[in-house]
Amino acid sequence: MWRYLKLKMHQIGRQTRQSVFLNKYFPRFKDRVYWAGDRTSFARAGFIGSVCMMLPVPFQMVLGSVFAYYLRANIPLATALAWITNPLTMWPIWYGGYKFGTWILGTPDLYDMSSAIPIGSEQWFNEVFPHIWQALYFGNLLLGVIIGTTLYLSIQHFHLIRFVRSLFKSKQAG
Repeated sequence: MWRYLKLKMHQIGRQTRQSVFLNKYFPRFKDRVYWAGDRTSFARAGFIGSVCMMLPVPFQMVLGSVFAYYLRANIPLATALAWITNPLTMWPIWYGGYKFGTWILGTPDLYDMSSAIPIGSEQWFNEVFPHIWQALYFGNLLLGVIIGTTLYLSIQHFHLIRFVRSLFKSKQAG
């Protein structure tokens, strides 16, 4: 199974890198840093993907991929992290960001007011959304930055943790 997935990933990557459209508009697209990467590329991708994951906007994966390209980050990791927010998980994630935003901004939670109004309807966008958009976007963006920074630092400095552990193991053995 693992060999099959690895083969499919290579085939998709090869087809993507040979795309006429992508090579025309994104000339550095074939660089190794976007596909294999290094620690810095993965750390950047972790930050980008986490921020894009939390944004309550459509096409987060495309946004994550474009940011990853311009910031020289690993494109598959940034895209995969942005994919965490999918149609099944986006409502609880964005609601959590909204609650965090109301807590940070000190605004009342108006979500209960909209219980009789279907979410996403025209009436909801006209009556409820104008009151909650600031807490929704600010809370989700701030949570994305916090999660992204934590992931960035974790990936970027993971080698330090391994180095310290190896020092302790060598002292205990000797």
